Amino acid sequence: MNLRKIFLIAGYVILAGFAGVWMISCSKGPGQKMIIVTRVPVDIFHPGDTETVSAWQGSTLVMVRPTDNNSKPEVLTSGFYSACSPHVSYDGTHILFSGQKEKNDPWHVWEMNLKKKTVRQVTHCKESCYTPYYLPGNRLVFTREMPDTGTGKFLTLFTMNLDGTGLQQITFHPNNDFITTILKDGRILMRSEQIYPEKRPAKYLAMRPNGTKIELFYKGAPGTRPGIRVHEMNDGMIWFTEQNAGNPKKEDIVKIRYNRSLHSEVHCTANIPGDFYSVLPADSGDLFVSFRKPGDPSFGLFTFSTARRKIEKTLLADHQYHYLDPVCVQPYKKPRNLPNELMLSYPTGLLMSQNINLTEDSIPGSKATRIEVLGMDHSLGIIRVSQDGSFFLKIPADMPFRIQTLDEKKNVVLGPSDWLWLRPFERRGCIGCHEDPELAPENVVPMAVNHFPVILPLDSTQMLKRSETFKLGDFHR
Repeated sequence: MNLRKIFLIAGYVILAGFAGVWMISCSKGPGQKMIIVTRVPVDIFHPGDTETVSAWQGSTLVMVRPTDNNSKPEVLTSGFYSACSPHVSYDGTHILFSGQKEKNDPWHVWEMNLKKKTVRQVTHCKESCYTPYYLPGNRLVFTREMPDTGTGKFLTLFTMNLDGTGLQQITFHPNNDFITTILKDGRILMRSEQIYPEKRPAKYLAMRPNGTKIELFYKGAPGTRPGIRVHEMNDGMIWFTEQNAGNPKKEDIVKIRYNRSLHSEVHCTANIPGDFYSVLPADSGDLFVSFRKPGDPSFGLFTFSTARRKIEKTLLADHQYHYLDPVCVQPYKKPRNLPNELMLSYPTGLLMSQNINLTEDSIPGSKATRIEVLGMDHSLGIIRVSQDGSFFLKIPADMPFRIQTLDEKKNVVLGPSDWLWLRPFERRGCIGCHEDPELAPENVVPMAVNHFPVILPLDSTQMLKRSETFKLGDFHR
């Protein structure tokens, strides 16, 4: 074979590759491939309601080709009473979704082969399971409804293998949690709303798939509520919808930057008449949106030009159904498969803080000298911190707790915090209490780590009573 033929063959191969990428991509603009969307009867779902989780009875998954004006939506889940929350596999050949075979069945996670249209049940819990997402390493994460143990029912995250084995709980606070996306860095991004002991506004929290290193990712202004699905793009922009603070029945499109998620919020449609419930961005800058015009009873699926800031094309719309939560059927790059350093048989984790008086919202004239660790229904102890404001604790694994800071008279200075937990053998550190999340720690060794950690008791005989105060290093193991 001569050199000319070699170059010609190589050129054909490269062109074929580019053509293949173009055929499977949604990034050339809205509508280069198939879109799966959830069709919900209008009388079932009323936007503006404070839904706990996106589980719409009577809903159906339909697939449509946006570039074909004459194509009718293909129903994918005709054998189900309800089906919603689709998530596409990394190779673009399968989807996970939550569904009910019959009206009174619990919700379960199912997987569908998109070519053969065959389905298999993945979860077999007694309780309902929602919002499944694929994880690297042939695993998935989903929300499971937990039984009431006296403090209310909570929605908790679990992971498992795709074959149904290896079930593990990964969130442990009294919140309603469900997944909004898997970030490219491998972390789970969830919408979390505290239920006990009082309700608090929903926010986005990020954590590793093993339940470690949970942290605040985004919270909106007072009165807002972030949406049910998030999309992260290759340019670092993250898109979602958010309930409007001034009008609970209106939702707008919001974007933030991954590297400054708490300080880069941009409202893209606040001045546009109408209501946006879901958004699916494309690399071109245009969007698929679930949108409802003023006065319309239902959400349709449209394309939206961010350059012209207007709805451009109607894809699906009628007065009988909402079309919500679109996803694109295409292969995409797997998120990072983060290492798992847990030792599940280990009973405790370690928590260190550099300085409890380093706060974002300082209180003039008040200085904390102690912390109190609060369990679900009682105090786990009051502990005097080191001279530099640091503390070092050993805490039972997978136990929800909160921390508040106290002054010399044991008056509360700040807190209590949001609920925290430590996984078995987890090591966590923080800079301060309610400190600026973008703050970098000082390059110093906290005084508290020069001693053994204070151990919070594992049984009732070791409990630190509320009236007692201990110095760091008094207890060690």
